[in-house]
Amino acid sequence: PAPRRRVVQFNASHCLYDCVVAAAEARGWKAVRKESKAADCNVHWIDECGISDWFRRVEPWMRINHFPGMHNALARKSRLARNIARMQRLFPSEYAFVPDTWVLPDDLGDLEKQFDEHGQAASIFIAKPDAGTQGRGIFLTNQFDRLRKAAADRDNLLVVQRYMSRPMLIDGMKFDLRLYMLVASVLEEGTGVLSPRYFLFRDGLVRLCTTEYVAPTAENIDQKRMHLTNYAINKKSKDFVQNDGDDDGAGSKRSLRWFLEHVGETHGEKERDKLWGKLAGLCVKMALAVHPTLEAEYHNVLPRDSSAGAMGCRCFEILGVDVMLDVKRRPVLIEVNHLPSFTCDSPLDADIKSRVVQQALDLTCRCDAGDRQAYEAAAARRQAAGRGSPA
Repeated sequence: PAPRRRVVQFNASHCLYDCVVAAAEARGWKAVRKESKAADCNVHWIDECGISDWFRRVEPWMRINHFPGMHNALARKSRLARNIARMQRLFPSEYAFVPDTWVLPDDLGDLEKQFDEHGQAASIFIAKPDAGTQGRGIFLTNQFDRLRKAAADRDNLLVVQRYMSRPMLIDGMKFDLRLYMLVASVLEEGTGVLSPRYFLFRDGLVRLCTTEYVAPTAENIDQKRMHLTNYAINKKSKDFVQNDGDDDGAGSKRSLRWFLEHVGETHGEKERDKLWGKLAGLCVKMALAVHPTLEAEYHNVLPRDSSAGAMGCRCFEILGVDVMLDVKRRPVLIEVNHLPSFTCDSPLDADIKSRVVQQALDLTCRCDAGDRQAYEAAAARRQAAGRGSPA
């Protein structure tokens, strides 16, 4: 009988999304769903928080959809704030895309200076738990005492920012943009230098609030569906309008492609192109701020590479970058998600998210079933060359 054809194996044992598995299988890869059988897979896709356990298993001929250190560098709100603040001190005009930020309790004394002797402020502040998700624990206030009490729990940092009270609106609603950024690297053979490569997907999601926006007042400051764009909060509203896929510019969730066309039609193509350039620049500067950390973690955490990088960089990562625009269409970085959801609640989701995953795999996972043997051969050649070199 003919020998059984070997195929690339895709570790789906910790993959939570059907569109990701479908993208792998469409390439002719075999999805391995049992962790006990996944150790030797070519590609590992992890959608859960226990990512660090897997890095020690990623051999030089494998790929994994995360970089060591990314979670602590960008995905935690406090670390994002600290890393961007460091760059703001060095390049203030280039890193002006993050609002004034305080990490409590450490910055409590500095934050107090923003309030009068009665603990009141003319500005509104938004407070977010450091590791919070889906809008949980977020609140708006202009009272210092409320922030001080919320920061009393020293086990859970609180990130406080000056609230954008004059955002750009769509149909009277506040909104944010979910950008999809692929972080990859070229590993220089022999030296181990990681040269970053960034790709910004030319589509994404526009997520609208479900209550018409009014600048914060004492009466409306707690209306979450007016002030918070989180999908998890707004999808439960009776006013949420699902996009059925026929028109990507309708409903409470729309496409970034539609939005850019809308900007072009409303403000001109020059303004549209300028906005896209600003969004791309924000993403690149954000990622460059933490690249040295990622490069150090890459070499510290992953198993030793005996081929000196012959198989290329083992890591790639799709980031969900959340951005808001002010009334002058200036982008402001809100947060970064290193585990973006690829749940497809609508045809619009399915179209956009499937293309994100497919293109990420195209760019980073040109794998072959014989990669393990290719690595072993490269490592043997390097070892032989080392033995033959003069002492």
